Amino acid sequence: MSTSELPPRAVDAMTRAQLARYRRITDAVIELVAEIGPDALQMRDVAARSGISLATIYRYFSSKDHLLAAAVADWQSRLTDRVLTEMGPGGGRPPAASAEERVLRFAQRELRAFQRHPHFARLTVSLVCSADPYASEMIARMNAASDAALAALMPDVPAEAAATAGVAVQAVVSTGLIAWVTGRKAWPEILDDTERVTRRVLAGL
Repeated sequence: MSTSELPPRAVDAMTRAQLARYRRITDAVIELVAEIGPDALQMRDVAARSGISLATIYRYFSSKDHLLAAAVADWQSRLTDRVLTEMGPGGGRPPAASAEERVLRFAQRELRAFQRHPHFARLTVSLVCSADPYASEMIARMNAASDAALAALMPDVPAEAAATAGVAVQAVVSTGLIAWVTGRKAWPEILDDTERVTRRVLAGL
């Protein structure tokens, strides 16, 4: 990502109509990335899929890289919300008995989603490794969503201990994704690392 590109307009500064267009654009990108991958995606494809003109898209995002960054952050946020919902009392499965089991299940579900959708795993790693300020903003947004989800899974854990555990779990998930995308580790190793770290930091809490 080029640091010379203008950052997209802030979501919290958008009107309701602007936010609706923004969502249509990122929805289209998420669909296209899942179908054809980020490398093959063109801005004109996004315009065709979203029904929003190319000129309007460029008013929201000055580059394809910024558009992809926003889309992968949206994808991850939706994944987090979906996993939390499925793990809840109405999700068809009884809640795990302990914070340790709840957090481990959550981390495993997120990792398996990235395994099923490798394009999003690669995009996430590209954001982590990018020096672009907007990429950093999107990573911060993704981390905040994960922080909130992990806190919701540990209501019975003291806040300071829960925050520390959340940092450790997010770190092992992030390093696992990087190791997989770069071909340094296979999924069984990544899942083993995640379970070992999660159980170690949450044991007895």
